[in-house]
Amino acid sequence: MKNKTLIALLLSIMATGCNAKSSEFYVGEITGPTILKEFKSFAKHKDDISYSTADLAPLRAVATPVEVKVFFGEWCHDSVREVPRLISLFEQVNNQNIKPTFYALDTAKSDPKDEAIKHSIRKTPTVIVYKDGTELGRFLEFPKTDWANDIAQLIKSAGD
Repeated sequence: MKNKTLIALLLSIMATGCNAKSSEFYVGEITGPTILKEFKSFAKHKDDISYSTADLAPLRAVATPVEVKVFFGEWCHDSVREVPRLISLFEQVNNQNIKPTFYALDTAKSDPKDEAIKHSIRKTPTVIVYKDGTELGRFLEFPKTDWANDIAQLIKSAGD
């Protein structure tokens, strides 16, 4: 009986420790520049990919508002690699009609405003493109070809 109690106590302590680790990560809406400033592991991937003027042209030409929601985890290796590349892309495109919003999630893939739940987030990063409030499509963990082309194709398919 003593052993069962001891095992239960140890499991409880270990579970609490796992939950505590989750709170070590930033959770909530955050800007691209803040991500690069505060998350050092992200900053080193900002310049991993360079886009040509031709690559950027379709996104620079977007004439109607588009929203891009990026859900990621500071703890997620795919997010560490891909989110800085997205931030760099949006900076290079510099189109006021493309509005990126970044949501940092905890290890349970949740956030204080339940945005991850509202958008059925299961993997990180998840990038969702919206036009006129309608989801055009989403990318899970990484692009199909590259971020510039993939996002441009989604927007083009919606008639912009």
